[in-house]
Amino acid sequence: MLTRVSDVIHSRLADIQASLTASCSAESADGTVHAEASAKRQLALRLSPAAMRMRPDDLAALILTTQHEAQSKAEAAISETLDTFRADPRVAVALDNLRDTQASPPPPSRQVAEPDDEDDADFVSIYGDDRER
Repeated sequence: MLTRVSDVIHSRLADIQASLTASCSAESADGTVHAEASAKRQLALRLSPAAMRMRPDDLAALILTTQHEAQSKAEAAISETLDTFRADPRVAVALDNLRDTQASPPPPSRQVAEPDDEDDADFVSIYGDDRER
């Protein structure tokens, strides 16, 4: 069965969209902090009871580090999906064609309207009638 390029591109774009919202997680080495994130935002944060015994500055740093790790994993996943998308030769040709079209679009068509004497007869100026009678 022959697959159309547009179907492949739409399928790959759906994969990219899904990876934008996919969740990745990370956990601190001691297990006190667990974070989940997508490539776009933080989704969840769980702290163990042991986290409450940590110094506030240490806990804050551990939370930020763990959240960053989760988001980095999600961003890496979308980068991999984008690389796969770009690696498909059919997609690459379509993207090249799109880039070339955008780089040198055809000039806009110029359609100059010819004045129509009949339309001018119905024209009424708000500044008074300055036509010869």
